[in-house]
Amino acid sequence: MVTIKDVAARAGVAFKTVSRVINKDETVKAGNREKVLRAIEELGYRPNRAAQMTRRKKSGVVGFIADELLDVPYTFDIIRGAQDEAWRSNKELMVVNVSERKYSASGAVEHLLAHRVEGVIYASMYHRQVIIPELLNTVPTVLANCYDQNHAFTCIVPDELNAARQITNQLLDKGYRRVVFLNLNPKIIAAELRKQGVEEAFRQRFGSTDNLHVESVINDVDNREVSTTRERAKALITEFKPDAIICGQDPMAVEVYFVAQALGLQVGRDIGIASFDNWDVLPQLVEPQLSTMALPHYDMGKWAFNYLQGPQTINSKKHTAPFEFIRRASF
Repeated sequence: MVTIKDVAARAGVAFKTVSRVINKDETVKAGNREKVLRAIEELGYRPNRAAQMTRRKKSGVVGFIADELLDVPYTFDIIRGAQDEAWRSNKELMVVNVSERKYSASGAVEHLLAHRVEGVIYASMYHRQVIIPELLNTVPTVLANCYDQNHAFTCIVPDELNAARQITNQLLDKGYRRVVFLNLNPKIIAAELRKQGVEEAFRQRFGSTDNLHVESVINDVDNREVSTTRERAKALITEFKPDAIICGQDPMAVEVYFVAQALGLQVGRDIGIASFDNWDVLPQLVEPQLSTMALPHYDMGKWAFNYLQGPQTINSKKHTAPFEFIRRASF
């Protein structure tokens, strides 16, 4: 096994210099850094993380509790954002997946604390209120894509309100005047804030919402979510006669594409369609491609990780991350 002393001998530098390069000490002279990195590559040296954790007062490990995050592929970007920052900071990100059905959040916290994590990111699969295990009060913690019931922890959540204003104004700027908003389940915070944003944009532009119809097409029925997207889209296109439809999420928008096609309407020409989320490759699989507001998952992951690395003196506990408008050809 190649040791740090072997690297020092190959590079012709002191043992401590190799250690400083491995730990990304920026005060190491460029020439020495280059020698050490070359020797590491030539010898195939790999730092012993376990030994480093034993020697250091800090573990260099940040915990990441994924609360059902792995159930929805496009939310992986929260982990990716935190992971990229962890690599840049020479830290390890320890990810633990939890769910109501199988793995408990309390068990995950105990596991992370046993590994001496320096802090914990608690992230949810969608913007919602969560119940935080009391043990997290013993370690620096930040929430991503969620907030706790007592508002005791700093959190970063999507700016649903401004995203809804922005997508509505994009439509209105293009000349659309009669709009249907097919919303998400009214029980979730995203539905409430997006409805508010769409209505505010209409009132600001026209002074009323006379030419706006808002309706939730995902609702709880017998303890499960049921979508009536296709039925209601068909009825509203026929009766309300909108020139544009805003959809609460991209899969819903794809269903509206099918309805419009069945009614002989061409999306982007006869009717505009806008959406939220930018769900993986889905918006690019339809024709014309779907214009949508991209959730800031990656940015929330980065922000959460960097918050834990800072002094944590920010007074405001709730922070919002802006969506990005992805312009394609659906309106």
